[in-house]
Amino acid sequence: MQSVDVMGNAVRLQGRLRPTSIACSAGGRDITFEALDRRASRIANGLIAAGCRPGARVAALTRNIPEFIEILCGSLKAATVLLPVNWRLAPGEVRYILEHAQVEAMFVEEDLLPSLSQSAEILACARAVIVVGKGAALEGYEAWCSRQSGDDPVVPAEPEDVFIQMYTSGTTGMPKGVQLTHENYNRSFGAMDRHEWSRARADEIVFAPAPFFHVNGVNGLLRCLISGSRLITVDQFRPAQVVEIFERERVTRAAMAPAMLQMCLEVPGIAERDFSALRLITYGGSPITERVLVEARDTFKCAFAQGYGMTETTSAVCMLAPADHADGRGKLQSCGQPLPGIGVRVVSSDGEACAVGEVGEVVVQGGVVTPGYYRDGAATGRTIVDGWLYTGDAGYFDADGYLYIHDRVKDMIVSGGENVYPAEVENALFRNPDVADAAVIGVPDARWGEAVKAIVVLRPGAVSDEAEIIRQVREHIAGYKAPKSVDFAASIPRNLAGKILRRDLREPFWAGKTRSVN
Repeated sequence: MQSVDVMGNAVRLQGRLRPTSIACSAGGRDITFEALDRRASRIANGLIAAGCRPGARVAALTRNIPEFIEILCGSLKAATVLLPVNWRLAPGEVRYILEHAQVEAMFVEEDLLPSLSQSAEILACARAVIVVGKGAALEGYEAWCSRQSGDDPVVPAEPEDVFIQMYTSGTTGMPKGVQLTHENYNRSFGAMDRHEWSRARADEIVFAPAPFFHVNGVNGLLRCLISGSRLITVDQFRPAQVVEIFERERVTRAAMAPAMLQMCLEVPGIAERDFSALRLITYGGSPITERVLVEARDTFKCAFAQGYGMTETTSAVCMLAPADHADGRGKLQSCGQPLPGIGVRVVSSDGEACAVGEVGEVVVQGGVVTPGYYRDGAATGRTIVDGWLYTGDAGYFDADGYLYIHDRVKDMIVSGGENVYPAEVENALFRNPDVADAAVIGVPDARWGEAVKAIVVLRPGAVSDEAEIIRQVREHIAGYKAPKSVDFAASIPRNLAGKILRRDLREPFWAGKTRSVN
């Protein structure tokens, strides 16, 4: 992989080294590195002309489309900070993010404009609002780009500069803006490339379907940009289409969530497909069952690796290497060993290192750790203590130095690779006048790993049923966060301080499981 000090230089470098090679394929369109470099300059000049200075927050509300890739590269050249906004969020959630981030410019896919229905005042103050599509009421993307100069503006940037800001769910119900720098990515990708099997190459054809509003999605794009690989992505995950892409495009490497792998394995006729070009599939985002992993290994007949990390650590901090997936190794329940140059420890409640096999909280140190949450010093101080980032995951190391995730210190639910905090869902439940009390937990689910379940206490005389409770929640938060099931109860168990006893609620659903994550 080529070494760059700031990500924007990768756009320029690949434009010179391999101008006619395809940088990315998405939405039925191929973009060469030369065309991407040129389009990035136009977007950068448009942002500069609109008055966006280095460090200004620029939002992108799009699916995985070619224009997003151009926008990211343009933002890099303008030295602004890109906010990929989750297009699955409810309008109120989108409004909070745009307001909190103090967004100065906005790119939005035309059919996603309804997501901005509660953001009119914020958009009215923006320096530019560009619609990807026809954009009858606002300026269209193509027309806006064509008006800008194609000369590279060459805006200075430093390795310590933040260039991307990803909003994650929060324990209080309010999302937090994780800031990531060029140096974070240099350290993260450099650590991965220390392993030969993980090293990215220019001749790779990489399939990365994770949404660009996820760190895994944007990381696949950035890694291909630096290495000169061809990226293939899709606007939405459709298993039959994905299987066809693997075979037709001769994909050599892919990054998938376990739920995605499972859905692909259910596609009729997959056993007859030719996946001989595949070298490596990396999975992560949530635990995988041994059955799905064994079936995937038998079907795709390639190497597998697992990554464990979080947005706040830029990418993976531990990886389970292909050799550790071999029969008889006994490491398939592990998430691997720490990557070179990244500190990973398991500590007790008093901050002391735990003994081998002893469960404690996983903490991370090193250049991959975020400099902090945007405009939230209190949350930063709670999460990063003495240089160590507290992940909220409970785990332990075995005698060979392999990390195992046992449970979660925080209440987070991981469903299909998406993080959901009970507080977010409970806040939405309490907006229903029929709800007197509520608690939300994660329960095992065969397809999604975990599913969101609500336990609800109705007010006297209320007659709401499960379907109505779920419908009202979906009015306020993204559909994937809404409960998949609702149980009604006479009361919610709480301690003397009023805190919900979630472990008591979870226990019947997790009985017989060897760990409290699925």
